[in-house]
Amino acid sequence: MTPQPSKNRKRHKWTRKHIAMLGTISDAALSRKLGLCTGTVFEKRQKLGITASRPAKTINWTREVIASLGKIPDGEVARIHGMNILTVYKKRVDLGIQCYARKSKTWHYWTKKEIALLGKMPDGDVALRTGINKASVAWKRCKLEIPSFTRKRPKKLLTDWTRKEIAVLGKMTDAAAAATLDLAPSAVRLKRISLGIPPFGRSSSR
Repeated sequence: MTPQPSKNRKRHKWTRKHIAMLGTISDAALSRKLGLCTGTVFEKRQKLGITASRPAKTINWTREVIASLGKIPDGEVARIHGMNILTVYKKRVDLGIQCYARKSKTWHYWTKKEIALLGKMPDGDVALRTGINKASVAWKRCKLEIPSFTRKRPKKLLTDWTRKEIAVLGKMTDAAAAATLDLAPSAVRLKRISLGIPPFGRSSSR
């Protein structure tokens, strides 16, 4: 029996701005920008009938390829035939073919407590806590359309900066400085501008 997803799981709220971005860049690029899984972006674009930025690769589903579905893991089918694992998974589900893993001892039944952890912490932490493979954790989170975990950084006031922290500004990109100081890029950019420090690579004199 397949476990039912939690009723309280958080789904992504598609704003007009997000929808307007569909098809303008690749699904993978948009998924990274929005913190979603590629499959979630793909399904939303397909549902709205929006053409992909790049034409999808035509898959030749021969009898031999279809016969291998469910006989070996989806990842192995994808590797052998040069496909994306999500493409293999979708085809197998559409044909009603049982997952190979479910027939084996490695199949994991997700409990409500385990599902509740998804998106609340990094996939790696969920894997360590539950003993489930990290890739399986990421796949389950994507399947339930749960956004990936984003750690909230403490707010940094303009008056809280030390001399050592200020010395980093302009010496590297704002993104790199943010990663170094464990701050949000917006906080780094705001402080740099307030001090009149030009961006990295741009001289203050013209």
